[in-house]
Amino acid sequence: MASQNNPHPFEDSDDPKILAQQVLEIVECLHKDLSSKDCERDVVLTSRSIDQEGSETNNPNDLSDVLPVSTHLYDSAPISSLIHHLRLLKERLINLEDIRVYVGGELRKHYCDIDFLLRKASFASQNINGINKDVEGITRKISDLVGKVSSVPDKLSRQKVFHSQEQYNHNGDNNGRRCDHLPGLHTNVKDLTKSEAFRQVEQQFKELEMERKMCLLSFAVFPENREVHRTMLKYWWIGEKILPIERAEETVRDILQELTEKKLVDPVEERRKVAPSSYKMNPFVHSSVVHISKEIGLFDIYHEGCKPSMNKSEMGKVCLVEGSSNEKGAARARMRPLIDIGTVFNVNERYPEFTLQWFLEYRPDNKYALLLHEPSFKSLHVLYLGRWERTQKRYIQVEDPKLIRCLKYLKNLRVLSLQGISTIRRLRSAYCKKLHELIVLDLRECSELAKLPEKIDSLQSLVYLDMTGCYMLEWIPMRLASLNNLEVLKGFVVSDTIYEGVACTLKLMRRMKKLRKLSIEIHRDDLGLQQLMVDLVQLKALTSLKVTWRRDLNIIRAVKPEDFTEIESLPHQLKKLDLQRFPEEELPTWLQPRNLLHLRKLHIGGGRLLKDFGDIPEKATRCAVEILRLTSLPKLRIRWIELKQIYFPNLTFLEKYECPRVSLTPCDGNGIWRSDQGC
Repeated sequence: MASQNNPHPFEDSDDPKILAQQVLEIVECLHKDLSSKDCERDVVLTSRSIDQEGSETNNPNDLSDVLPVSTHLYDSAPISSLIHHLRLLKERLINLEDIRVYVGGELRKHYCDIDFLLRKASFASQNINGINKDVEGITRKISDLVGKVSSVPDKLSRQKVFHSQEQYNHNGDNNGRRCDHLPGLHTNVKDLTKSEAFRQVEQQFKELEMERKMCLLSFAVFPENREVHRTMLKYWWIGEKILPIERAEETVRDILQELTEKKLVDPVEERRKVAPSSYKMNPFVHSSVVHISKEIGLFDIYHEGCKPSMNKSEMGKVCLVEGSSNEKGAARARMRPLIDIGTVFNVNERYPEFTLQWFLEYRPDNKYALLLHEPSFKSLHVLYLGRWERTQKRYIQVEDPKLIRCLKYLKNLRVLSLQGISTIRRLRSAYCKKLHELIVLDLRECSELAKLPEKIDSLQSLVYLDMTGCYMLEWIPMRLASLNNLEVLKGFVVSDTIYEGVACTLKLMRRMKKLRKLSIEIHRDDLGLQQLMVDLVQLKALTSLKVTWRRDLNIIRAVKPEDFTEIESLPHQLKKLDLQRFPEEELPTWLQPRNLLHLRKLHIGGGRLLKDFGDIPEKATRCAVEILRLTSLPKLRIRWIELKQIYFPNLTFLEKYECPRVSLTPCDGNGIWRSDQGC
């Protein structure tokens, strides 16, 4: 080993930066040693294959026997990943000293606050409830410190830049919290409205249809130049009754295309995406949109000389912003009357559970009681308490289960998003039984959610259900199959046999006639692709399917392959297929390229055993696949000329990642090839 030839003496140190550097050096030495030995072995085997080519090559046009065959035993991906993470750890450790100084300063402030409370408590007449409220405020701030320490410390530089803004809010202070905010152009209304940029935006706005005006103004709640995903906008606009439920996806694309053509929003171009799925708004347009939305009473977030604040707009929209939970009484009085609230949208508040106070009534004995009726919230259509961002950087907590219990009062709710709220563990049937109007239920990345309501069929209007990233879910209630209007289902779990009798199965899902998009996770060891498709081919409306097998899955066939129901081909309406952690060595006949006559998008990833796409046809197939993604397929062996000219002649886009034996492709450094690059 390299460590034996060039020993690296271990220096016992208390400095983690030194220790990280030592580990990094020895890992890099190991990587170099293994790579050199593998190259020596490959040279020997390649020379042998060339010596034999004269006697074995019969077809001069067949290059498979002439080109050296890769015989690498050493897979560098795991150790490369280790090196990357060690370097990342080393970089972050450098900033720990800055974090220590920053946290120390904050704790000194809180020490003074608590010492003051201690002196106040010495007076017998002091109101204990008042002290408790002060303590709760300090607890929030300490919890914020915990989040900052556990997150990436690169926020420190921004906090120093924005330090001068921290003292501002409506009352001239920020309750001791730092504010990551710079005043936008909209804060100087006089200069803004005189600018040519504003007049152009205003003219473009006037030319839009009414529904599309509302779509444009919804960008006012997001920070400028922040990426906003199309799916999130679709959910929100459905809740606001801007988008029709039918053809919602096509309509949202049309709206964003029109706003793009008018240069009101900018699509976020990503190399690995065929078409943009996220959009952002530049500062000049954003400031104009913020001003217009405030003028017409749609949103009331920004005020001159102040950081963003939570207010109820004239049109009943409430946006939760950072620090909303620290306002005294959480601005409960400003929310009255509750009957006017139509939308509650969490922009960047980490603790949205304070909204529980809106459901409470104050009693003379200084206690709160839950409302026992729902008239106060009959106008509430959109409750977006979770993250709107696709990034996982914002950690959201809802520790009080009473907030989820309040759902039973929101009988006119159309959109409910709890995305990224990790502390939600279950949804009870009693809380959801009155949500008859609910169209969108977004539970994405609720990482501790372990149980759905057994009577989930009470959500009869549900069209979109997203449970992606709910890793604690082990089974799905049987009554889910009775949601006749469901069109998009993500994160469905095919559970182990121990849940038979209570869990929904693929066979039961055959009755879901409107289901268009489905993503499922396989938690069984006896369910391969062949068995899976026997039931899924019965979903006649299905156009998009994603299947992910459990990481430690080891397929054990319950019956012999010849006993399976034969599938001749994929359903004609299926246009997109995504197979992750594919557990088999060969593709079934109906999935081989020559039989994919209608499929447009194919992604195969994480298949450690997959070797090829079947026998090489004598001539080009009629495969209809245009977009192909091959990721983490270490054993798949194929050359570009075969891939493009024989198997997938209609290919216009290829992504190749961690596929070392897919050779001679014209992919760029990101593993992407597009047809406009040529062959």
